[in-house]
Amino acid sequence: MEASPQSPVEAPTIAFHHRVIAASVLAGLAIIGFFGNTLVIFSVITTKKLRTVTNILVVNLAIADILTCSSLPFQIAGLLSQTGSYPIPEIICAIVAGVGTTSICCSVSTLVAIGFVRWYVITRSIRGHQGLNTPKNIAKVVLFIWMESIALMIIPPVLGLGTLGYYRYYGLCTLTDTNPLASVFVIFQGSVIITALALTLTFYGLILRHVLQHNKQFRDKFADDKATGSSSAETQNNKASSSSSQDSRPPMIKAINQKEIEITKNVFTVVCLFMICFLAQSVNFLIPGISLFTLYGYMILMANSVVNPIIYGLKHPNFQEAFKRILCRRRRPLEHVSN
Repeated sequence: MEASPQSPVEAPTIAFHHRVIAASVLAGLAIIGFFGNTLVIFSVITTKKLRTVTNILVVNLAIADILTCSSLPFQIAGLLSQTGSYPIPEIICAIVAGVGTTSICCSVSTLVAIGFVRWYVITRSIRGHQGLNTPKNIAKVVLFIWMESIALMIIPPVLGLGTLGYYRYYGLCTLTDTNPLASVFVIFQGSVIITALALTLTFYGLILRHVLQHNKQFRDKFADDKATGSSSAETQNNKASSSSSQDSRPPMIKAINQKEIEITKNVFTVVCLFMICFLAQSVNFLIPGISLFTLYGYMILMANSVVNPIIYGLKHPNFQEAFKRILCRRRRPLEHVSN
């Protein structure tokens, strides 16, 4: 008769060794992500060539990742708890759950914004995209992203769709397992993330289509000019006399587009890895019930916090040079970082 009161506490928990594995991985991600994203922000602030409009969104992504990494030690405390309850006051766990929900939503929304800005810059004229692609306008976008993320974290619990707190089965600070409507909030989160990722892919698909069309038009124009130029010597002489006015524009347009395309390639690599991290857990959110995969899916989801600095450290020459100078503590001014 004495065993029955203990069974509700002991039964609904994931095996402790799985929680230890997840806690160990999260600890590594917290250290790497916090240090790496701080390095990204410091590089943009101190390096003149990195103070671009697009990098405002990159910094915003890094700030969201730092918030996520800062909350992971509190998640580790819950994972390693063997008492069936959160070892720190429950209000701390609720705050951690809110911060995690907000930062993940902010990361996803920032990816959509980056995709949209890249599409606008690539597909519109240089004169056209400067109207949108300015620090003031991008700052407004960043403000909207945070307001939206905070609203999506606050409104569902206020409406009774889930309660932020300690989920005893997983040992995580997310939604408590005491609210029967928590699954509605989880499905809503999954739907928001998948919709955002679909929009991001759409923007990059439009960029790809535009680049292919642009390259085809450029090749066709070059072929026509070459055929026309070889028809007669007079045409070549006339062409030579007006080369200063006609030939200066196409190379300029080509160079600008190449630069933007290279930036887009680097950002798209980051987006692809973010999608890998988000997609597994998003799909899992849409499937009702509890499973071990949710814990490991959460672990993969948190890995998105280290993607940003690693990719920029490996692929972006300006970030590479800035990282080296910061880490090596060279005294040469960072404003002189070159391509």
